Amino acid sequence: MPTTQLEPAAVALLDQHVRQSEPWFRGSLRTLVEHPTVSPGGGHEVEIRRGAEAARDLIRALGGQADLLETGGTPAVFGGFPNPQARARVLIYNHLDVQPADLDTWTKGEPFRLLIEEHPERQFIYRGRGSTDDKGPALSALAAAAFAAAQKIPIDIRFLWETEEEVGSPHFDAALKGVRERGFVPDGVIVSDTVWPSASSPAMSYALRGSLQGILRLRTAFKEAHSGMAGGVARNPIRELCLLVAAIQGAAFWKAGVIPPEPAELEDFMASGFDAEYFRQSYGLDKIETHVPLEMMLRVWARPTFEVHGLAGGYMGPGLKTAVPKEAELKVSFRLVHDQNPVQIMDELRRFVHGFNPDVELIATGQLQPYMGQLSGPLSAAVRAGMTRAFGKPPVAVREGGSIGAVPMMAATLGVPIAFLPLSLPEHGYHAPDECFDWLQAAFGMRAFVHTFAALAHSSPR
Repeated sequence: MPTTQLEPAAVALLDQHVRQSEPWFRGSLRTLVEHPTVSPGGGHEVEIRRGAEAARDLIRALGGQADLLETGGTPAVFGGFPNPQARARVLIYNHLDVQPADLDTWTKGEPFRLLIEEHPERQFIYRGRGSTDDKGPALSALAAAAFAAAQKIPIDIRFLWETEEEVGSPHFDAALKGVRERGFVPDGVIVSDTVWPSASSPAMSYALRGSLQGILRLRTAFKEAHSGMAGGVARNPIRELCLLVAAIQGAAFWKAGVIPPEPAELEDFMASGFDAEYFRQSYGLDKIETHVPLEMMLRVWARPTFEVHGLAGGYMGPGLKTAVPKEAELKVSFRLVHDQNPVQIMDELRRFVHGFNPDVELIATGQLQPYMGQLSGPLSAAVRAGMTRAFGKPPVAVREGGSIGAVPMMAATLGVPIAFLPLSLPEHGYHAPDECFDWLQAAFGMRAFVHTFAALAHSSPR
């Protein structure tokens, strides 16, 4: 493992910089959180642009260069700290768009008003939509980059903050084109948009699941019918869709060909500090399908899954209306692992649906490629060294259950190594009500990124 190459005096300055950065961090996070940058398509495009402009201005205020990249969709932010004497060039990826926030389920404060709570262990809790996914981690990396530039660490650090990650990054190729047109060719990319399994141990992600989303829709009549007069003859679209979903769950086409993790991977999984009860409570689950930790990790990280997200159809008001509905729809998705092809799975899903019930319409709404990275090479070694120096013990290697559409696109387009430096915890609540981030993780991130930059500056990341 490479040394991070920071002299003792620089380490002392870094510790001071981190301690003094909390007011800046909370103020900057407030600025970003209080722009409701809900992903495109929901009518928040004006706020997304304003949020991107605010993020650009935060980079500039620290002495960096930054501009908006127009993409044909909502803009991305590209900026950083150029260094003509750099020994390494790194691109840091984060996103500024967020999931919608349901006011009825948000119990602490308001989604787009940053709420700050003191905490005996985490020091400060910053609560608001986007605080952990992904604005807080982005600011930790920014603070680290500003320190590295001030200390003249010989590295060229740039940021690419997109605003369409939550909807699959449909215009991200244009953002990457804008980066190339500005003459920046990175040696590697660091992504800070994944989650540690446990607060007790840092973790490096190295794989992402892909996804496939769709809507199953069935219409069986031009109006609803009285169940006493027509029930048993009238086809019930809700019941038929439920039967179809049960059949898909039991089908083999979306489970075939999966390569199980290697024994060394399983050892890292078991060393990750994963705790079944901590997991259950962090995600607010009253009931879970298994309580065996390794089985839980395998299901979330290393196997495909099929989920139903919503059912529409029939009478949804108070009480009961005994009518057979005329139509219904189900919203579904798959999470796919690295050796599966979303295009192929969609083709097989279409054939399966048509064979089971040819009247069901399948509407594909999106897909993301899975990604499998490497834990070897100078970039991963530098991140591991940086996290070890910041936390006091080396990170464990784990897979990630979620999907980031931009990552396989960057791997294909830039052709450089990609490493993950996660900062979020399960209890921070990705996509959940009362989402939060905390100062302990933010401070850790600042230190980890600085030590990583120092390691990269003294090694070739390729």
